[in-house]
Amino acid sequence: MRLRLLGTGSADGWPNPWCDCASCTWARGGGVVRGQTAILVDDVLLVDCGPDVPRAAARFGVRLSGLRHLLVGHAHPDHLGPESLMWRSWSTAAGRPLDVVAPPAALEVCRAFLARWEGSDPDREGNPLRFLEAVPAGPAEPDRTGEAGGTGTAGGTLWLGEAGARYEVRPLAAHHGDASIGPAVLYDITAPDGTRLLYGCDTAVPLPASTLDAVVDRAYDVVALEENNGDRPGFGEHLGLDTFGELVGELRRRGAIHQGTEILAVHLSHRNPPGDELARRLAHVGARAPHDGESLDI
Repeated sequence: MRLRLLGTGSADGWPNPWCDCASCTWARGGGVVRGQTAILVDDVLLVDCGPDVPRAAARFGVRLSGLRHLLVGHAHPDHLGPESLMWRSWSTAAGRPLDVVAPPAALEVCRAFLARWEGSDPDREGNPLRFLEAVPAGPAEPDRTGEAGGTGTAGGTLWLGEAGARYEVRPLAAHHGDASIGPAVLYDITAPDGTRLLYGCDTAVPLPASTLDAVVDRAYDVVALEENNGDRPGFGEHLGLDTFGELVGELRRRGAIHQGTEILAVHLSHRNPPGDELARRLAHVGARAPHDGESLDI
């Protein structure tokens, strides 16, 4: 599994262009600029795609023409910029299949945008876009093995890609927002080589019991976990430094995080302390704050 961090910041980024707080002043002076969080996996699977993300890919020299699977956590605009689907339709990638995996509300945002601006219907037979609902599995719901399209509501594991190169994608319930933007999900992703990523944006604690049960003994290679609120809690349903540490500890106790797990703090905002202080605080729980554009070979 190869990961490319196209963004590691919050909705407004860090620095916030309108803000003169100490954290934004530090970021501006030190050249640390964070755009909306998104992670590209093996150049074929992208998790979240806010409006910052295509331009970030271009700045980092990353082509998205090979993208085959787009996973979206929920319909908040820093996670879903439906205009990217239109811009893709103007490119040489237009006729290539793309699975769009998202909760029901996020798929409806895409449908409405494409109908308004392109007059297109992604559910029309022959359309290269294949919409698939991301619904966490209940206790008795089966995996959707081999499913590559459609709009069914059955929950469970999705298998994306061709035989021999399939990604196992498990949507997990988040503690964030309501049905109007989701319901929001996190993603447990296993690459064809067996390496495993937990993508945890956005959520507060406690995680739903079904999610905590689902991560038992998963032994993730990488956990990318949001840490939006720093030392200034109370902004939406997000993690701060204290609850980030609390959740990391819970994931360790359940065998989701082990000694070799790379723990990444993402979705970072100016609510966090500047530079070295943030790094020191994250290091206490074995985590670090990667930069936009960073690559990891797992």
